[in-house]
Amino acid sequence: MRFSLPKQMIPPIEGGRIRLRLIERTDLPMTLRWRNQDHIRKGFFHSEIISPEQHQVWFEGYLERDNDYVFIIEETYKFQRPVGQISLYNIDWNKKRTELGRFMIGDAEASGKGLAKKACQLLIEFAFDQWNLGEIYLRVLKQNAVIAFYRKLNFQREREYGNKVFMRLLNPIFVQGQS
Repeated sequence: MRFSLPKQMIPPIEGGRIRLRLIERTDLPMTLRWRNQDHIRKGFFHSEIISPEQHQVWFEGYLERDNDYVFIIEETYKFQRPVGQISLYNIDWNKKRTELGRFMIGDAEASGKGLAKKACQLLIEFAFDQWNLGEIYLRVLKQNAVIAFYRKLNFQREREYGNKVFMRLLNPIFVQGQS
């Protein structure tokens, strides 16, 4: 069985002072600016500077994929603006699993305020509860400090390969059902 939702049909996800909404074409200059900041891009597997043309080509391809959802993180209380992005992609609807990534707090003023954790928790809850996924995994660079952040969110370090670390989080409902 295959399950997918057209991107335009996913309403914003809200929790506390965080709102996650799908990326729009008008967000591209902002997300490109965030992604090209040295401290952010160096944490990505592809850490080169991205041109506006490359970003536009990526976005056009993104619009065609039903297994790739990029969410803009909006802080709705103090800043009342977009502050970052987070994604669920490589979604395998049959195996009920997805990859979490493309995660960044690009707004320097919003960094270090706990927004990353809240956004991640909100998206994990959505993936497990609304999409009924059983597993969320991620891959990060081995020397990336974000590994400790993901461990606090209960991701388990599974294995290392090359300069990367594979981590995963299982839906507690699926784990309970297997016992």
